[in-house]
Amino acid sequence: MADKQNPKGSKKPKEPSVLDIARELEAQQERIREEQQEIARQQYEEERSAHAEQLRKDKVELIRLKQGVIEESDTIYEEHPEERKFTLREKISNFFYHNKWWLGLASFFAFIIGFITWQIVTTVKPDMIVLLLVHDDFFNAACNERIGELFSQYIADENGDGRVAVDVYYIPASADTADRSGYTGDSTKLFAEFQISEAVLVISDEGADEFIVPDQTLYSLEEDFGDYAQTDGVRFYLSDTGFADALEWDEGPLDKDIYIGIRKVRKTLDSEEEMQKVFDVSYPALRQFIEEYGTKSE
Repeated sequence: MADKQNPKGSKKPKEPSVLDIARELEAQQERIREEQQEIARQQYEEERSAHAEQLRKDKVELIRLKQGVIEESDTIYEEHPEERKFTLREKISNFFYHNKWWLGLASFFAFIIGFITWQIVTTVKPDMIVLLLVHDDFFNAACNERIGELFSQYIADENGDGRVAVDVYYIPASADTADRSGYTGDSTKLFAEFQISEAVLVISDEGADEFIVPDQTLYSLEEDFGDYAQTDGVRFYLSDTGFADALEWDEGPLDKDIYIGIRKVRKTLDSEEEMQKVFDVSYPALRQFIEEYGTKSE
């Protein structure tokens, strides 16, 4: 029997496939997305337009404020941030943090200046200097201080600092000790001393003669002290005097070649006048020394 719902000769409607349904759903979602994007775009345009209009109004209002047309504005507000109040500790900490490099440099230079000042104030400036060239470390260690004390008896307070001080510079330059440690430094110091006029009184021996060339650099003692048995040209020999006893030297008699002399006045790196001043202090001291320890020839 023929189907009443489907008369003979008519076609049955085709059922949509799963793929068709999926495509329809995707198309609907796409339309929804486009509608949402259009709504968002319109909203953005409205907000941008409103913001631009507000900026224009604020600009006009600001110009009117600056020109004095109006005294205050209902739309423009000046924001004044609240000033923070720092504690004393925070202020000090902040100062040191922002100035640490400058403070470091200032502290360094203050230390250097302070150290130099301390050196100048505390260092005793000698009134006279004696060059000890005898190449005997033990003799220097035992007698250096006593030599200074002995010669301080023969001079006054020349520099006016309220003290009488004689320094002894030990420079053991000798050809016999050329292989000793520090020999190059000693010979350099000796050469340097003879280029300035700081010290003119010399206690030496034959070991240093090669360096100082006594007959050319030392003053002749013959005219003033030729009648003393120990005088020989520019040298006043010390071995046959009471010099060793005065130094409390108990290691036997002094070597025969140890002598005392004084440098000639001449122009060095210092002026001749400067050396003359040093000579005028040292020569009277040498005179008193020879008169006390020398023996006159019969």
